[in-house]
Amino acid sequence: MKKLSAILFFTLFVPMLAFAQLQIRTHKEKISDFVQKTTMVVLTGNDSLDIPIRHALKDFWSISAYEFCSSEDFIARSGSSDCYFLAVADGGDGLRYWHLVKGGQGKKSLSSMLTVATVPVCPADGFTGREDFLLPVLLCNLQNVAAKAVGSNYHGPGKPYSSPKQAASIPLMISEDELSPVVGAKEIEDCEAKRIEFVSAADADKAFVDGTEAAVCYVVGPRNPRKGQVFYVFLADADTYGLYYNKKHKVGSAGCGLLKEDLKAFAKGR
Repeated sequence: MKKLSAILFFTLFVPMLAFAQLQIRTHKEKISDFVQKTTMVVLTGNDSLDIPIRHALKDFWSISAYEFCSSEDFIARSGSSDCYFLAVADGGDGLRYWHLVKGGQGKKSLSSMLTVATVPVCPADGFTGREDFLLPVLLCNLQNVAAKAVGSNYHGPGKPYSSPKQAASIPLMISEDELSPVVGAKEIEDCEAKRIEFVSAADADKAFVDGTEAAVCYVVGPRNPRKGQVFYVFLADADTYGLYYNKKHKVGSAGCGLLKEDLKAFAKGR
């Protein structure tokens, strides 16, 4: 049954073009009922993603009522205007995205529904192992984006920041595995002089487990990147789950990973 659910999920949720990171859809009059409706959280049938999704919703979703459902439930209920759907789907660009969409109007596919907000989650062909720590950050900020889209005064976890400069007084941690191939010893040395630490992915993730007062970098990109595809760089607060930095890049000659321009942005003001 689990295998069938996964097959249904990835065939019926047809590939969607990637929107800008944490993008807001401005249809306030059409989605003004969002906070009063139930959000149906569509599970993928893969525990590697469903378990962290369940944990993140339980601990951090507070903007509306929610229920978990299967891809079969989505198909049966997608035409109903009584609920919204939060679902992961292949973007057709090497990534999976979390889409918050409105049901109803006879819509039967995710791509045809009215989108409230969307955010990149993980590679399309697998998981990095860091989703347990990244998903709560994305979920907190997705709720704030959705609240802004519908004109709500809601503000939950995920304090909004406007610049990496606001993290200047706290440690900044970068996983060495997430650097692009063009970042060399000089760039690393310059960053270390600005109190930027290069650590293992495990140590970076531990900052979230411990609630450390630190900013942690995450890169969401294709597993086997090709030129022209996109990837995203996030800088999140391990204590408040707010985002200091949220940047979309195209894969080019510099490859996929934290770029020199990202490091310069992080170092500025420290």
